[in-house]
Amino acid sequence: MSNNNGGTEQGIASLLAPVILDMDKAITATQQSQDELGKEIERLVAELELFTEIAEPPRLQPALNKLTESRKRLALANKLMQQTQARVQRIESQLSPQQQ
Repeated sequence: MSNNNGGTEQGIASLLAPVILDMDKAITATQQSQDELGKEIERLVAELELFTEIAEPPRLQPALNKLTESRKRLALANKLMQQTQARVQRIESQLSPQQQ
C-alpha cells in the first residue's frame, strides 16, 4: 500500500507541476506589467505636479488624486502578487523532491 501511496503522490505532483509553472510565469509577467504601469503613473504624477503650479489647481487636482489612489492600489496589488508568488514557490519546492 505504501508503494501505491508514493505513486499517487508522484501522479499528483506530475499533474500539478505544469500548472504551478504556468501560474508562476503568469505572476511574473503580471508583476513586470504592474512595474511598468507604476513607472508610468509616477511619470504622469510628476508631470501633473508641474502643471498644478501653472494651471488652475482645481482642474488638475482630481486627476492627481485619482493617480495617487491608483498608485496605492497598484502597490497593494503588487504586495498580494508577491505573496501569491511566494506561495507558488513553496508549492514548487514541495513538489520538486517528490518528482525525483
